[in-house]
Amino acid sequence: MSQTQDKYLYSIMYPNFGLVASMLPPVEFGRHYAIGSTRYFQGQVIFIEVDINFRHDFFPIDEVLREVKPKADGSPKRTKFVKTYRVLEHLDLSALKSLYVTSTSGKVLEIERKNYNRTHKPSLIRTFQEICPFSYVLLTYMTPPEFGVYITDPKNHARGAPKVMFTQIDLPIEKFLREIEENPFLGSPIPNVHPHKLRDQILELRAHPEKLMKGVSLDSALSRLPFLRLRTGFWIAAPNEFVYYPIPDRETLENEHSAWFKSLSQ
Repeated sequence: MSQTQDKYLYSIMYPNFGLVASMLPPVEFGRHYAIGSTRYFQGQVIFIEVDINFRHDFFPIDEVLREVKPKADGSPKRTKFVKTYRVLEHLDLSALKSLYVTSTSGKVLEIERKNYNRTHKPSLIRTFQEICPFSYVLLTYMTPPEFGVYITDPKNHARGAPKVMFTQIDLPIEKFLREIEENPFLGSPIPNVHPHKLRDQILELRAHPEKLMKGVSLDSALSRLPFLRLRTGFWIAAPNEFVYYPIPDRETLENEHSAWFKSLSQ
């Protein structure tokens, strides 16, 4: 029997970070980490399965896998952390398999990676939520591929990283600007961001379109933002690589992933 048989590698992307070895297949791992683990947190879990044959000198994978074996009572070893520091930076993007989103009640949605071939409207302000290794919310005129190139550029020492995972928040800017003009006491569509501050940042970026982006918040909104407020997908960018996990539309989620979809309201 191979030492890697019935063993898995997972890269946890949110709410914490880590490369983890486990005997649990993805759905069981997601359920355990969300509702059966002693590591308490608030919100959803996002993780990616990593090819069990992946190796990098930065990770003591073989050493950890030898310790991943059934307990004395025969139950599987659920989690054994390989590394919790600079994990994404040292992963080969070619080794990344499906991405999984676990609801707070332990239901797991699988999202397979796909080629990214979308066309983009020009002069459109987008709202990106960085997931790993940063947690910024920002406004930008850049498309996802353009932002991926920018944020992983080795020359971008102040704001970048070798690899970055991010998603897009659905923020109808025109509607927001119109409604806050009509109602100064309007609540903010971005958690923990004052609505007037958000308005001012949008208007400043509009006044200076030559700027690449405008920061909104250093604090991640993912734990307080409904999943259905995320749009298009999840991206992982490296200087010469781009991985895309498309988020299914609402109709697909309701019809083909009904148990998971219903768990969002639990």
